[in-house]
Amino acid sequence: MFNTQKTGMKIMTLRKAKDMTQMELADLMQVSYQAVSNWERGNSMPDISKLPDLARILGVSIEELLDSREQAQTVKRVIDEDETLTAKEIADVAPILKPSKLEKELEKAPVEGLELKDIQQLAPFLSEEKLMELVERVGFNSISDLVSIAPFMDSKHLQSVIVQQGELHEHLDDIMCIVPFLEKDFVVDIAQNLIIDDDDVSLLASLAPFLDSDILMSLVEKAEPENINDIMPLVPFLESDDIMRLLGKMGQNLQSNNLSKVAPFLDEEALNKLVDKTFSGEGKSHHIEGLVPHLSPKMVKNYAKELVEKGDIKTLKSILPFLDDDED
Repeated sequence: MFNTQKTGMKIMTLRKAKDMTQMELADLMQVSYQAVSNWERGNSMPDISKLPDLARILGVSIEELLDSREQAQTVKRVIDEDETLTAKEIADVAPILKPSKLEKELEKAPVEGLELKDIQQLAPFLSEEKLMELVERVGFNSISDLVSIAPFMDSKHLQSVIVQQGELHEHLDDIMCIVPFLEKDFVVDIAQNLIIDDDDVSLLASLAPFLDSDILMSLVEKAEPENINDIMPLVPFLESDDIMRLLGKMGQNLQSNNLSKVAPFLDEEALNKLVDKTFSGEGKSHHIEGLVPHLSPKMVKNYAKELVEKGDIKTLKSILPFLDDDED
């Protein structure tokens, strides 16, 4: 692969040695001065067909310009229409080939010489259709092999390749690396299969950021979680009302330490009602200590009054930051 930064520096050095401006070089090359500027900054490379002219104008050989004998020879072979390049050679010069020329050279390249690493190098320069064609031609050992080329693949093509791997839940770790490039419906199908194959709701944790909250909730309900700890990884991605519904379905006495885990994800009114329902009677103030930052000012005020009545000044001091100024 070309070192565009190094080549760009070489072009700039040779241009200055010729006492030429970027505009003058651009005029001689019949390109815009912005193109020359991009070459010299290493943002792009001259088209392969222009390299001989660029080398001639700057007074050097193509080998000197590219600082690589191997790449210079490959360039010459590309320019010679009768030459057939290997997949590796094509990958090396891909950044300076027009898309049509690149695909034409690939058509001539020996199939047996193409490897997955070549496709990974070629991916940014290929059409989605051509990339898929090469992936099918070469094959791959695992979904992880697709990670580097997934951003350049059509989502439907990518999904069809993934499906060929069989049981998707067995490849979840690899799939997670390419989830951002998959369609939502496909991700939902993966999540549904996880719940069908195994009622362990925790398996949804990695996919939760890519699922709509209503879909996630329906999958969680199908798994019928029995413990608040089972849903904790999913709570940040659920709506407050849904969390409340799940807690109600669990049908267990909530402990204050467990409730404090979900408190940041419940709206204030819902949390107040849950606290009133779950912790009542004389022991209430003991249970809600860890929930104070998330409770309404009114409930915190009532809690403070109970602490005063008990003479628990130490705890009272700890909740002062959560009392309204007019109630201190």
